[in-house]
Amino acid sequence: MLNKKNIKKKYILDGFYNFGKILDEKKCLELKKYINKHRPCNKKIFYKSENEFKKKGRFTNYSPGEKEHNAIYNLNLNLEFIENSTKFKNAVQSIVGKDYIIKKKSIIRSVPKIMHPNWVLNITKDVGRPNVNPYVREKYQDVQYFQNVDYHQDMTRGQKFVTFYVYLDEVSNKDSPLKILKGSYRFGATHYPHYIRPAIEKNHWYYSNLKGDHLKCEEESIYGKSGQVFCFHGLNLHGTGLNKNKSPRISLRYLIKSNKNNFSKSCHATTYKFINGKIVENIKLKNKIYLQRLDRDIKGKFLKTGTSILYNEN
Repeated sequence: MLNKKNIKKKYILDGFYNFGKILDEKKCLELKKYINKHRPCNKKIFYKSENEFKKKGRFTNYSPGEKEHNAIYNLNLNLEFIENSTKFKNAVQSIVGKDYIIKKKSIIRSVPKIMHPNWVLNITKDVGRPNVNPYVREKYQDVQYFQNVDYHQDMTRGQKFVTFYVYLDEVSNKDSPLKILKGSYRFGATHYPHYIRPAIEKNHWYYSNLKGDHLKCEEESIYGKSGQVFCFHGLNLHGTGLNKNKSPRISLRYLIKSNKNNFSKSCHATTYKFINGKIVENIKLKNKIYLQRLDRDIKGKFLKTGTSILYNEN
């Protein structure tokens, strides 16, 4: 039985809650096996060379959509054992309330460096959020692939959702566990790359809104078995380090929002009382283009900005 009072208290404090292994481990592993069979992950999914990528690739529309070009729908995956699970539904309701809406769900793969072609490693060197989907052949882009991901926010366009993660793998320190900077949602939306600096105290970071305010945030790495479920605020900074294992880490990511009739009564709604900042932060360029991210040019190409999350791994 979930203690909703304790969940609310911790979620408001940290913008994060770990529900533990609440899903059927055997079914999660079977799902993982099925995905790996029908969407194998190896060097062959990438373009053969940078020249081939320049001819055939693109920096737009390369990630899974809400339903279009999304392997969950392309493979007709049956996720009822998750979404109709009483424990999963109770977990989601404890954060966003009843009659919630699943905005998007997708398959996420953390790909070990040994599975990347050398030309991809070269082109993504010093890129803070090396989303490698642009370099993957189009037919495989219905899964989200990444190398590592610097601290960032999911909620950049003002939609008030919560990210729920389901581990299909057992995740240890070598499997690029998700890392959360607890309570960082309180500054609202800030531009990526975010201004964070490591504290002397281990696993702590100072986060600035560049307006004279600083938060000292504890970093929590999330380990667990297949069937582990956790959630975090769409404005909480989070990311992953490098996958040092020999196989990809595979997870499901759900973006879930409250039913508009129940939002004001939800635990998630309460967090907005503690946000000192904007929910959407844009920079307006001279040509009237608005940006939430400063690590991409106007054509979408990734810029080399370095990375914070690998600081303790070097």
